[in-house]
Amino acid sequence: MEYEVEVDGTRHRVRFFQHDGRLYVEHAGGTFPVHTEAPLRNKVQLARFNGEVVRFGYHHGKESTDIVLDGVIYSARVRELEHVRMSAVTARKVAAGKIDVKAPMPGMVVALKVAVGDTVKKNQSLLSLHAMKLENDIRSPRDGVVESVHVKPNDVLEKGALMVKLGPPPEQS
Repeated sequence: MEYEVEVDGTRHRVRFFQHDGRLYVEHAGGTFPVHTEAPLRNKVQLARFNGEVVRFGYHHGKESTDIVLDGVIYSARVRELEHVRMSAVTARKVAAGKIDVKAPMPGMVVALKVAVGDTVKKNQSLLSLHAMKLENDIRSPRDGVVESVHVKPNDVLEKGALMVKLGPPPEQS
């Protein structure tokens, strides 16, 4: 899994991968094995960092995550690299002004919150997708008009499946 991590205004690319049953992290500084004393989802960790055991934790806020490493607080923003790429594509002006909203992960459609012809605003909820034991709110990447909906409740989707097609907002038509 690849991530873009912004810590105190500096962006880094980080990749996690498994090799020979061990977890590794790769970034501009090199590739290092990940050693943790608790499951990775715990909010407080003991980990080996440059040979010594350090304690770190995190707290999710609305806009960023605060990471505490041996008493020092860092403000971080972590995004999956695929979402970073999608944001960049969305930000570009597309000739026809249309955009496809695709499933960011495999899952099952729980509820549709829009219909063909609806005008939507950026970050407005389009549908709910149940994945990884959570109900995920899929939001519009920009303002627009719903041109077509390609899913219905209880559809099981693969990652990358087309869900909704958005046209340009009315003022750009």
